[in-house]
Amino acid sequence: MRYDDYDDSLGVALDLASLGGGGIDISGFLDRQTMMLGDHGHPVTLAELGAPDARRFERLGRRFHLLFELVGEREFLDELAAVLADQDCRPILTRHDGTPHLHYAQDGGDPVRWAGAIAAACLALHVCRHGRARLRQCAADGCRIWYADTSRNRSRRYCSNACASRTTVAAFRARQG
Repeated sequence: MRYDDYDDSLGVALDLASLGGGGIDISGFLDRQTMMLGDHGHPVTLAELGAPDARRFERLGRRFHLLFELVGEREFLDELAAVLADQDCRPILTRHDGTPHLHYAQDGGDPVRWAGAIAAACLALHVCRHGRARLRQCAADGCRIWYADTSRNRSRRYCSNACASRTTVAAFRARQG
């Protein structure tokens, strides 16, 4: 499965949901999104961001986490539509890196509004193209990271090799007694 030109932006939505669900903290969010934020003129450290915007990111993350947690398809789509409607989101053709592509918010300015707009737009694109079945929370005990399963057979259960290995080792040790 390919996510084409919006996989990095889908990662913003997944990391916001992970932030909102306690899988990562604000520093972890900024670390995971350093390239996306920095490439688009936004702060990449907590010191640059400041406490008020950090709290706004955490609130936005809780909203995305609650969205991802919805079980019913209709409820999920209704809430996704509401999240999208609440963002200042409009397609913008850009060539900042030499290749024409779409952005869903103006670079620079308010980093929380920017992240919310691209995350909502790209999540909506993903759901419209691929459905939501591949958006999952890691199956490892204690891990609350959201990820997109890009495996061919839709079998990925863990957000990373580290979580998969930790689970395998724990199961082996439990069998050993």
